Amino acid sequence: MIRQAEEASDHRVSGNNPNHGRRTHIPILAMTADVIQATSDECLRCGMDGYVAKPFDEQQLYSAVARFFQAD
Repeated sequence: MIRQAEEASDHRVSGNNPNHGRRTHIPILAMTADVIQATSDECLRCGMDGYVAKPFDEQQLYSAVARFFQAD
């Protein structure tokens, strides 16, 4: 649903110009008590950008979130 909203937003901003180049991306980080690798894989397959299993420590959460704010 969120990825579809991103595409719709891109379309509204660019009109029908495929060369506009703007891409909206809302980072989604899954947070769950499930530590099974298949759960992590499923989250990523569904379009999420990362995964943090609970319980987590402060550094794990910071690292997972910080990568969305790093400059390219």
